[in-house]
Amino acid sequence: MPTIPTLERQSGHARLVVDGKPFLCIGGELHNSSSSDRGYMAQYWGKLAASKVNTVIATVSWEQVEPTEGNFDFSIVDGLIEDAKAAGLRLVLIWFGAFKNASSTYAPSWVRGDPSRFPRADRGLEPMQTPFSYKGSMPRPTLSVFSVDLFEADKAAYCRFMAHLAETDEDHTVIMVQVENEVGLLGAARDLSAAALAAWQQPVPEALRKALVSRESSFDPGLAQTLRPIADSDGSWADHFGDGNPVADETFMAWAFAEYVGGLAAAGKEFLNLPAYANAWIGPQPGQDLPGNYPSGGPTAKMLPVWKAAAPALDFLAPDIYVPYSAEVMAQYASPENPLFIPEARFRAGDVFLSVGRFGGFGYHVFGLEDGREGNQFSSAAQAIISLTQEIVDAQREGRIFGFALEENEDDVVTEFGSVTVSIRNAAKLYTAMLLDAGVVLPPPPELPGETEGAAHGHTPGDNRPFGLVIETGPLEYLVVGQGALFDFHSKDSVLEVDSVRELRLTPDGWQEGRLLNGDERLQVLQSDRISASFIRLLDVGRD
Repeated sequence: MPTIPTLERQSGHARLVVDGKPFLCIGGELHNSSSSDRGYMAQYWGKLAASKVNTVIATVSWEQVEPTEGNFDFSIVDGLIEDAKAAGLRLVLIWFGAFKNASSTYAPSWVRGDPSRFPRADRGLEPMQTPFSYKGSMPRPTLSVFSVDLFEADKAAYCRFMAHLAETDEDHTVIMVQVENEVGLLGAARDLSAAALAAWQQPVPEALRKALVSRESSFDPGLAQTLRPIADSDGSWADHFGDGNPVADETFMAWAFAEYVGGLAAAGKEFLNLPAYANAWIGPQPGQDLPGNYPSGGPTAKMLPVWKAAAPALDFLAPDIYVPYSAEVMAQYASPENPLFIPEARFRAGDVFLSVGRFGGFGYHVFGLEDGREGNQFSSAAQAIISLTQEIVDAQREGRIFGFALEENEDDVVTEFGSVTVSIRNAAKLYTAMLLDAGVVLPPPPELPGETEGAAHGHTPGDNRPFGLVIETGPLEYLVVGQGALFDFHSKDSVLEVDSVRELRLTPDGWQEGRLLNGDERLQVLQSDRISASFIRLLDVGRD
């Protein structure tokens, strides 16, 4: 029988192991409602399999599996597993329980319709304007995370879900679980419901105080400064912070949400010990500057140490990335304590290479995977990376890999492997400049084909950045994968020159040797219009 998927940690590196082998989750998340109907999904499984991704993130909603209290129907889960398995794909399932995108629309009617048993969050008399709302819109329900009855009901359903997976998914088609989705409170920094106000009068949790003392360096400096008074006192939140402190309010909400989500994760692992995580609507960001503009209490970068202290059962915390400054976000979430996994992102092929090559990531997923155009660039990136899983995971652990994606204002980026410095350059800019010296003016390159078709969010252009990764495979030997980049190698100890460049060709059996590149072709070690790979061997010719 296949072994249960596990997240192995060693020397500050984490790798996911599935069926006894390292596994890079490269794929996408379905639209929120797609997996609720097996018939609807029937049109997509073949397309998803043909796209060469290996992982699909799909939702399971509390309202669908427990439509009336105590009565469960997991047929939609069984269908997902059966169809994904038939397509040769693995699943990460999202538990859409009490909280999804800081509201509670996926909680069952019997929960939402009983506010006396399951009270709502209270945003106060003057709530903030929230994203994705408009004047005159109907209110979206937001249950209070401080409701004990809500936690117990959500936990009961989640545990039945995990128990069902343990009983029926013998082949472990499901390899991980996301608990809830983008939790937090929108419209206010702090919940003012009766249960929340009672919690505000309680002592600051001892586990948070201990974390601040023992791991202060992991806290954002501003957060640590705000929280420092709690280190030497067992007073309440109200005693320490009073009202009107947005940092304290966000921390208070973060502890509550982390305890809630972490409590579900811990309970579910009693039935099936799959890796479990929570995802973040990142914040602050432009236009969403204050907690409440973005979900207050979610696992944002600043709140990571708070979540770590409150929810040890969660294996990692993951950012959803829709912003252009993706490398900055990846750097905030990638650490020895928190391996990088991206559950939602734009179709942007270069970011896949950044995540696995520079930040040690083991998963990257575009949102709306079923919208992908046949033969899209992201699928090519997925196939290229998945084919190198063992090489990438080994190189991540040993620190001999580097990922890159050059932005428009970047001509190059530099990295080092031991005594060798590698300069990675924008090939198109260099090539254009060199031809201009010879009097040849190149026209601007055409826009790449769009990544999606029929997508609700409109046109998604291909990624025209030079991007890829470099793996040191041996002394003076390097594997490069990506597009549009040139490489120069230098050593402070001696003079290096290129000995040979062997093109690699991607086949159904993986990368195979192709042409031996020399002459003009060495100006295109990586092709400018498609993802390619080459093996570079250097020659040490001694000192000048």
